[in-house]
Amino acid sequence: MAGETGIAEPVQDVDFGSPAFLEDPWSPLRALQDQDPVFWSEKQQAWIVTRYEDVMATFRDQRLSASRIVPFLSTLVPDVRAEYPLVAHFEEKWISNVDQPVHSRLRRLMANAFSRKVVDALRPASRKISEDILREVNGREVDYVHAVARELPARVITAMFGIPDHLRDQFADWAGAIQQATGAAVLTREMVDLYHQTLADMNVELLKLIAERRESPKEDLLSQFVQARDANDQLSDDELLGACHATIIAGFETTMHMLTLGMLELHERPALQARLLSGPADAAKVVDELLRYIGMAKGMLRIAREDFEWHGHTIRKGDFVYGMNISANRDPRMWQRPDEIAPDRDNNRSMAFGPGMHFCLGHLLAKMELAEFFTELFGSYDVTILSAERPWINSFTFRGLDRLPVRISRK
Repeated sequence: MAGETGIAEPVQDVDFGSPAFLEDPWSPLRALQDQDPVFWSEKQQAWIVTRYEDVMATFRDQRLSASRIVPFLSTLVPDVRAEYPLVAHFEEKWISNVDQPVHSRLRRLMANAFSRKVVDALRPASRKISEDILREVNGREVDYVHAVARELPARVITAMFGIPDHLRDQFADWAGAIQQATGAAVLTREMVDLYHQTLADMNVELLKLIAERRESPKEDLLSQFVQARDANDQLSDDELLGACHATIIAGFETTMHMLTLGMLELHERPALQARLLSGPADAAKVVDELLRYIGMAKGMLRIAREDFEWHGHTIRKGDFVYGMNISANRDPRMWQRPDEIAPDRDNNRSMAFGPGMHFCLGHLLAKMELAEFFTELFGSYDVTILSAERPWINSFTFRGLDRLPVRISRK
């Protein structure tokens, strides 16, 4: 964009870990959309991709690899594979981190566990968990993030896996420790140490549960993973562990932050609350639009497999490329009035759960949990926000709050 002198204004770099970006990522990313949609960031030492169509290409282009955790951690720990063998080993077992043809095989074996039929069967349990949590906090001043938003997915996920109640908080802590390292805006050696130890500790408990399900299957998600078959193919022990890691971490972390940020948006909009409470179909539309608007998942990292040209730039083999879902979901080239919440909008192309082959397997479960909880919360309770402070978490991957004091009282 040229000023009065006719000289183009310099493109401003982006710092994913800065307080300003954590609070408002859209303004700097919107500037990149307009000025340099495939932008080399000196601060991130990576390409930042911001327009909808380009972000879609980032996740579909086979020249860009999803196998990213070890290269990302190597920016801090040069020899990750030697120092943290479990981290390196299980990167290749997580469905979100592998490329074709491995990805299609794992997805085929895991898909039935997340079908609409399975999710609908879980709806009554999810509703009851929502009711139980709200009853427990009724009338008290609490930290919403930890007493409510963290608690709901912890209970749902552990119930789905048949994890004993006494391990519920431990698994929630483990999920948070792994996500802190893999999604950090500013990574530390302590985060990676904890990540590696967490994998070791979590695997001990998961292997016990896997052995139990082989001996005596139950009506739970872990049993479905153990029994998953495709012709003569099935998940190995390490692939079972990887499926559990990925599901527990994604199902916990994403839902926790959406429960917090979604509540804040609904709290400020009585008309949107009324639409939410109009019935299940309207609740689903409200949740879909909140997912697009809020940008709980900011973006995903990819690694260039080869050199190629893009928007006049040369992407080099090994370069980091960040596809920014959060800016794609508010790209005015794609959406009319992108900065408004419009429940009747067609959100079929939303990137809230990622595009392409890595579209989140658990999207139906997450949307069901959110709709059930928000309907119970705003239908039966009054929420008072007790602080104007918004302490954003230090994460590139997710947008969320570290704490939020509230009072929740039954109507």
